[in-house]
Amino acid sequence: MKKTTRTRRGRRVVSLSTTGRASRPARLASVTRQVDIELPPELKEDRSLEGTSVALVDVGKDRLRLRFVRPPLPEDQSTILTSSEEAALAKGGVGPVSDDDIRVVQGRAAMEFDEIVKGSLTIGEAAKRLGVNASRIRQRLAERSLYGLKDGGRWLLPAFQFASKSLVPGVSLVLRKLPRDVGAVAAARWFRSPNPDLCTRDDDETAMTPLQWLVGGNPPEVAAELAAAL
Repeated sequence: MKKTTRTRRGRRVVSLSTTGRASRPARLASVTRQVDIELPPELKEDRSLEGTSVALVDVGKDRLRLRFVRPPLPEDQSTILTSSEEAALAKGGVGPVSDDDIRVVQGRAAMEFDEIVKGSLTIGEAAKRLGVNASRIRQRLAERSLYGLKDGGRWLLPAFQFASKSLVPGVSLVLRKLPRDVGAVAAARWFRSPNPDLCTRDDDETAMTPLQWLVGGNPPEVAAELAAAL
């Protein structure tokens, strides 16, 4: 992955938010305390850590858990913000950020991508889930009625688009409208994040996620229109 996020109109913007919601730009995290700890011998001898871009730290009661992120996201998945998110951040006055902030964003996105890969279906598993043959799955990937990502030489289909024994109702229509350059992390965040434009007449105050909207039997065309604007 490149050291900066994608640039539009000469501005570099990133977000530490994991929600993917464009309507409320996230504030960048601030460092409250920095502690330098000498690496234990087993890590000093691990040559694979040389050049690691970032390590994520989970703080427990009596220990720290380090997760080293390497390698970075695949080049075709390096877009972690949609164009509308970048526009909202720029409008909100979020300007250039430090390299440390960028590395944190990239690290978190890499962990999200890893979770997406682990939960994804192979072509064979997707075919079994939908009751079709593998060639039909490949055809639907080509026509973009299924969302897929390449992991090495194989196709994987993220779980967010599937129900227990089928696809999420209407999701194929939405996926066709999703811009081609939206990576798996940005897509998964969008489908699972409340959207203020998705409210039912019964409850105009509660924003629904695109997945909730579709599962609830609401018109997929509404979500598809929002997806097209990403």
